[in-house]
Amino acid sequence: MKQYSGIIFSTMYALFFRVLVECNVVEINSWTYIILVPIIIGFIPFILDKKLILESRVKSAFFPIISVSLFLVIAFISRLEDLGCALFLFPPYVVFSLAISMFLRAIFREYDDTDSSNTITKNSLFIVAIPILLGNVEKLFEKREEQFTVSDKIIIKVPKQKIWKKLYSVPDLSNYIETSAFNYFGFPNPVRSRYDKKSNTRLGYFSNGIVLNESVGYSKPFEELSFKINVDKSDLEQSQTFSHILKNKNLVFNRISYQLRNIGNHSTELTLVCDYKVKSNLPFYGELWSKRIIEDFEEKLLKALKNQSENIPVR
Repeated sequence: MKQYSGIIFSTMYALFFRVLVECNVVEINSWTYIILVPIIIGFIPFILDKKLILESRVKSAFFPIISVSLFLVIAFISRLEDLGCALFLFPPYVVFSLAISMFLRAIFREYDDTDSSNTITKNSLFIVAIPILLGNVEKLFEKREEQFTVSDKIIIKVPKQKIWKKLYSVPDLSNYIETSAFNYFGFPNPVRSRYDKKSNTRLGYFSNGIVLNESVGYSKPFEELSFKINVDKSDLEQSQTFSHILKNKNLVFNRISYQLRNIGNHSTELTLVCDYKVKSNLPFYGELWSKRIIEDFEEKLLKALKNQSENIPVR
């Protein structure tokens, strides 16, 4: 059992920092949590039993991978994370923890092969505590903010007057929308929406139970319709990913617009445009995932509206 103490303590360490995120001590979308914590995960086995890691290249490689995987499984089971968050965390956690583990093994074998010490030192304990200190310091700095636009379009063989009616209150799309890889990681499909003219509010219902509260920002009949998400009024409790990203304003949707254009007498070009901003200490990572997810969402939604309008159910 002792030989697996590195895995056990690395997993506990990662879970401890996940709890600190819930307590708002460390931010989830930060250098500290995304990069520094996995580096320490790769370092912990050397603190506990340096000889064991130096003697086995397999353990040096697999201890970090097993620790990260076990951490994410426990976080998922305990509902600290959902599959969407695990998808974000798994690549950097594996890469950085594995890289530091292999690097330390190479360094120790080159310069410390006599291994005169195999105990936890005060310096080691300080290194383990560094993320807590830096996490608090990082919160003091203003996050970088970048604007992005993602758009997609589709041709629907229906006049735009008939499509326009469905954009406010979208009928049930369950039989018309496709499933993509992102759905298996907990990202939902849109199901339907209901518009209330008095409050100028549209409620968008999704397959995982979340409900987005949206208000109409701009409307030009049969040409353009724009919505803005009211995060504070939305029900996001069923998704840790949506809750973290939207409530913490890591991802802010400025405007979601439908644009319609006649193509001949009986067809319409429907364009879906999403203007949003990523606010993060790691904007490149947020940009990478947000663009992929929004592109996937837009493509499926437009195809579903086309299939529904042309009455072509998905098999």
